[in-house]
Amino acid sequence: MIIHPFGPLIYKESISGDFHQFLLDAAEASRIDPENVGYSLAGNIEDQLLLKLDPEKFVSYIYPHVFDYMNSCMEHQSKVALLTDAVLATNFEHISFDLGSGPWINYQRKNEFNPVHSHNGNLSSVIFIDIPEEIREEAKHTVQTNMPCPGQLEFMHGNDGYNYSGTFKVVPQTAQIYLFPADLKHTVYPFTSDVERITMSFNVFNIETQ
Repeated sequence: MIIHPFGPLIYKESISGDFHQFLLDAAEASRIDPENVGYSLAGNIEDQLLLKLDPEKFVSYIYPHVFDYMNSCMEHQSKVALLTDAVLATNFEHISFDLGSGPWINYQRKNEFNPVHSHNGNLSSVIFIDIPEEIREEAKHTVQTNMPCPGQLEFMHGNDGYNYSGTFKVVPQTAQIYLFPADLKHTVYPFTSDVERITMSFNVFNIETQ
């Protein structure tokens, strides 16, 4: 599914049960011998760990999503940063890419947050591994402000204008993947429930089409 709230396209899809279980197992393995990579990330989150998994199997799971997103960008003739005019004008049957230093997992707890930031590479992704119901319920009972959004992901592009919003909020759901241009600014809001919001992220570099 392609979401087009403003200029750049955002990809949203559910992941398979097998892929979800693969990530749950990798998340548990990463806790056993944790390698914290938070020093290199923007998040105000204590536990941001290198995700330990079989890289070839992981790529086999994400490849269809990256391929579909690339195709959608071409079909919409979107000026996403990763696509050149030559790519936009050419059909392709295969893509190749690398994942840089690899995926990482975020164990976000109450009062932790990710400030506004962007990523390196061509594409970035977030996969919601486990989103407790308490966070979704919290939004219903938050004291009314301009727009309560505990635990939500928000994308930002350009400025608000007439009949146009430069922001787009995502209510996270377990076992969903989002893909977006790496330079698209985004943030994750804090929550106050005593639970863990578990997500994983990765960046896509050096995309080539064939």
